[in-house]
Amino acid sequence: MVYLFYNPKSNAGKTEKEIHILEKKLNKRGYSTIKINLIETVDVNEIIAGILSDDLLFIAGGDGTINWVLNNHILDGLNNKIYVYRSGRGNDYSRNFKKKVFLLENGLANFPQIKYNETAQNFINGVGMGIDAVTCNIQHDNFLAGRKVSYFSVACKAFQTFKPYSLDVIVDGKSLHFDNVWFFVIQNGKYIGGGMKISPKSIVNDGKLELVVIHSMKLNKLLRVFPSIFIGKHTIFKKNVTILEGKEFKCVPHGTEILQIDGEIRKNIKTIEVKC
Repeated sequence: MVYLFYNPKSNAGKTEKEIHILEKKLNKRGYSTIKINLIETVDVNEIIAGILSDDLLFIAGGDGTINWVLNNHILDGLNNKIYVYRSGRGNDYSRNFKKKVFLLENGLANFPQIKYNETAQNFINGVGMGIDAVTCNIQHDNFLAGRKVSYFSVACKAFQTFKPYSLDVIVDGKSLHFDNVWFFVIQNGKYIGGGMKISPKSIVNDGKLELVVIHSMKLNKLLRVFPSIFIGKHTIFKKNVTILEGKEFKCVPHGTEILQIDGEIRKNIKTIEVKC
């Protein structure tokens, strides 16, 4: 049996259409399938209780859907093979695998954790504060309003009014300070914003994370540097792009309070702690 878990609202409803296509393909290959709508199904736990050890599981959607399944402990305790069917808007986590369908090698175990405002949760791809989080917040409003605007164009407009801030960080016990920070991210995967290669050397769940800080530059230079993130060439600007590898991070921003976790927004944030 193949269980298909999906979010019908993912990717403006397109995931629900794609899940029917996936179901037909699996049926043609001789698999029996059960679809589980993660929003409308009220007896998810009852369904999961009937899953056998040799059954296959699929999660269809984007980063937000995988994050939701992970943090709501939907599939905790199962040792079945779990596949992701890439069907979201940004798909930044899925981009690390270069495939439409891929296996989660360690299931939903071993994803990094973030703590903020006395709340703890896991994330799959990355977290960040600054212009990145502000852009994600604007994009969320655009999505709700039915407006299709690229992450890049929204970010460029946000740059015009955003005020850089200072940042104190502790990476594996080492303290650092940055001024004139536009944004920072802590990455498990390579990508943000629907394919921008912010952390080129990140390898998903390899036991370490990468902190990327964009800082110490004026707006006109930032606008020249920003497009290079698409192909990961921003790393050549050593004075303005700092990348630090580690396992435990504490970040205290002074001047911004919006946090993005796999593209989802949290507000009024003073401090974050992240660990593998």
